Amino acid sequence: MKLLRTLAKTSLIVALAFSARPGHATTYYVSQSTGNDSAAGTAATTAWKTLEKASSIDYQPGDSILLKRGDTWTDGLTPKGSGTPEKPITITGYGEGKKPVIDREDFKQDRSGIRLDNQGGYKIVGLEFVHCMTGIYAEYAKGSPTYKYLWIEDCYFHDSMLYRHYEDYPKTKIGLGVCLFSFELTNKVVLQDIMVKDCVFRRLASGFWTNSPDNFNKNASFIYNFANLNFDNCLFEEGYQWPLGIRGVDKGSVRNCVTHDIGRGFRSFNGVAGSMFFRTKDWIIEDSEWGFVDIGQGSGDGEAFDFEGNCENMMVRRCLFHDTDGPCFLICCYASDGNPSHKLFMEDCVLNGKAKRPPRGTGKVAILNTTDHNEATWKNTRFYLSPGEGLMRVADPEKDKHSSFINCYLKDLSAACKSPKHAGKESTGTAPEGTWFQLDFGRPVIINEFKLKEEGGAIARYVIQYWDDKKTQWVGCFNGSGIGAEFVAPIVTRTTSKARVLVLRTNNNDKPNLAALEAYNDTPGDSFTVEKGGVPPNRVGK
Repeated sequence: MKLLRTLAKTSLIVALAFSARPGHATTYYVSQSTGNDSAAGTAATTAWKTLEKASSIDYQPGDSILLKRGDTWTDGLTPKGSGTPEKPITITGYGEGKKPVIDREDFKQDRSGIRLDNQGGYKIVGLEFVHCMTGIYAEYAKGSPTYKYLWIEDCYFHDSMLYRHYEDYPKTKIGLGVCLFSFELTNKVVLQDIMVKDCVFRRLASGFWTNSPDNFNKNASFIYNFANLNFDNCLFEEGYQWPLGIRGVDKGSVRNCVTHDIGRGFRSFNGVAGSMFFRTKDWIIEDSEWGFVDIGQGSGDGEAFDFEGNCENMMVRRCLFHDTDGPCFLICCYASDGNPSHKLFMEDCVLNGKAKRPPRGTGKVAILNTTDHNEATWKNTRFYLSPGEGLMRVADPEKDKHSSFINCYLKDLSAACKSPKHAGKESTGTAPEGTWFQLDFGRPVIINEFKLKEEGGAIARYVIQYWDDKKTQWVGCFNGSGIGAEFVAPIVTRTTSKARVLVLRTNNNDKPNLAALEAYNDTPGDSFTVEKGGVPPNRVGK
């Protein structure tokens, strides 16, 4: 018996020593529906109740904070401590059901869903943020060390439409999905290695910002406070302004992302863009789409993409820009920074802006370039011109010109879909997302244009998809808002054996009626090349 008591006591000591050992990870549970803040919090059966309680712990690398799926909290989470890239502090869900929800109830109040202050090493997965002024807000002080690793995956940020003048942000508040803010004024990185993956940003004043007090300081060029910021497979939809407002970031990427229906129904004091990049360098932007960008109530701009100034070595390839009130592309200088952009490369892209309501004084153009000092190269890019729309306008022409076009194509949109269409077997059906209309070609074919026809006008939101044989899945290639009697949709060229229109939403829940889905491999248009120093063709669409 004495031996047994000794062994038991020894085992207890070893267990306690192990649990208290530095670096030993602990999992904490929080349940609004069943929890109790007086409980231990280290098991689902002893979960805490509030995020306030979960904010009182000094977390260690490798710890996890698990929020019960199906539950909703109205308080915010401000965890203490930092993890590491190898052992991040993880915030995610547990149990069955819908995503855990942080609902701050009033986005006009300064309430974040999760707030980090001079912290890094966090992995946030599978949460929903609604009515938060900012879903995830991370702030870094002047003199902050360099923190590493922030991973945000499968999160849904929505319904925060507060918009105000923000020259002195964050003192002046605005509704955001995620904001990374640095008070560091020197060229020093405060946070690096950031991934935003499989997230949805919907009905927000802006989606994702990196920012600093030098936002409008023209003397603060070449200042980078964030590094290695990456976006993959994210949707930015129904927002007001700049779903991506990226400033002061050294290295990053945007891949497989869609930005859709931006700027509608509000007035911006300084314009609308699907994405705005300023003071950035060494980025890759590929296989992504920007479409249906509005200038709202006459606020100006309305372009799909904006290189605002002081951007260096930016690669954009296999991207689609379409259906914009203003130009497809704004390459800016002077507005926010006195330095032009250099080494902008656009390759294998498609521009079909239409410039339906261009801002006063700009005219209808596919590209608005504020000065010839901006250095941009367009290669293997197709430009579709609408009636009265030109290729490029330079607001402030200079003697030395730095734009070039290599093996590019000009085509009137009215001339699209004129070759024989691909024959295919038609079918229709339903998926969890909605009704689909499909064409099966029976063999791989090349597609660069679609023509859609609708009866009844019920279709409000849809996506054209092609079948990826390697991934064995449907992949979107065009996101649309309404079809009408006829709609032509040029795309980045794809090779596929079948294609379909997936209807995501209809007006008044009416039944969709797609009268025609036609796929083409049409001629790309008139080829042209303009070496650096030359003048682009002044052709205007008919």
